[in-house]
Amino acid sequence: MNIFVLHEDPRIAAELQCDKHVVKMIVESAQMLSTAHRMLDGYMEMRPSKSGKRMVKYWVHKNSNLENVLYRAVHHGHPCTVWTMKTNANYEWHYKHFVSLCDEYQHRYNKVHSTDTLLREVLRRAPTNTNWSNQYTPFALAMQHEPQCIHEDDPVRSYQEYYQTKQDRFKMVWTNRNVPKWFNFAVSA
Repeated sequence: MNIFVLHEDPRIAAELQCDKHVVKMIVESAQMLSTAHRMLDGYMEMRPSKSGKRMVKYWVHKNSNLENVLYRAVHHGHPCTVWTMKTNANYEWHYKHFVSLCDEYQHRYNKVHSTDTLLREVLRRAPTNTNWSNQYTPFALAMQHEPQCIHEDDPVRSYQEYYQTKQDRFKMVWTNRNVPKWFNFAVSA
């Protein structure tokens, strides 16, 4: 769960992501945006888990149409989800980023992501009960396991450095896009 703030502009930040993240982050962004709606405009109730062996918290949206479409509330304490819910400006930045990721998916693969079809219009409006502000708050830096990347005063630099560490886990590819100028491929031994 994260928001890769690789640029201040949410559209450019989406374009700079590698193929794997373009696919994955559409779902993660939709989960965080859906969580904002459920938690800010809904209510919590206890429900049986899938196995039925324990009770779990479930956030119900008051609008039954949204209740049946939104993704479940997940990772509600995650720094990026908390950031998304903090102000409508944060939510709107994240929504623009979500839409840009969906557009980027279409650019790279010439097809529409199923989450885009389901939630683009549904998530367009910020939750009613959000803190209304024209300014977004400082981006959450969700990279505590890579503290050398954290630059509190520069989230873009932080995320660009953090992004470099991802190539240790998988091959990073940019289909129909140039590799970002700031990205340096690791030298293989």
